[in-house]
Amino acid sequence: MATPHIADLIALAVRLVNANQPQRARIVCEQAVAAWPAHPAVHQMLAVLDLQAGQPAKAREHAALSLKLRPDHVPTLLVLGDAAQAQRDVAAASEALERAVSLAPDQAEGWFKVALVRQDSGDLAGAIAALERVLALQPDRVDALVNRGIVLQEAGRLDDAMRSYGRAYRLREETFGRIAHALATPGVGRLWLRLDDLRAELRAAGA
Repeated sequence: MATPHIADLIALAVRLVNANQPQRARIVCEQAVAAWPAHPAVHQMLAVLDLQAGQPAKAREHAALSLKLRPDHVPTLLVLGDAAQAQRDVAAASEALERAVSLAPDQAEGWFKVALVRQDSGDLAGAIAALERVLALQPDRVDALVNRGIVLQEAGRLDDAMRSYGRAYRLREETFGRIAHALATPGVGRLWLRLDDLRAELRAAGA
């Protein structure tokens, strides 16, 4: 029986991942890598599957193999960055993700990941700048608005943070719990005795 073509195997693996059948997708990828051990797309798919399975070390190995064959492939750089961040290797995550956004500066998801890594490394100004890039590309991205509020709050810019929180809350009221939790941290300098008062302030902030 003839071995299926690599493109057919990769397409099948993608369909299985999208159908939430990761184990079957892994079997297909392992069949593909046995026949084409130096194919970058197969190693990228295995990296994705490893990351989803909670195995970031294996994900990094496959991502690195894939990047040796196509070093400027942005989706693989993002996977490598996610895997490194899952291992709390901030330096490696930063290197991969900063490389990704330098190659694809119009990709909002890359900038969002960069913002998280910059925040983890204590670069609050850099994290804010990255989130501004996300919002320039996707103005109504609620998770970016909330995260920007959190980073602005960490930077001591509470009025700016409230404006960002307010916009997020007006777009999606379900963000209230996360916003209220962030504002409950020590040192904020404001106290809302009633949650309804906070809701009212968020509705008015920056409106």
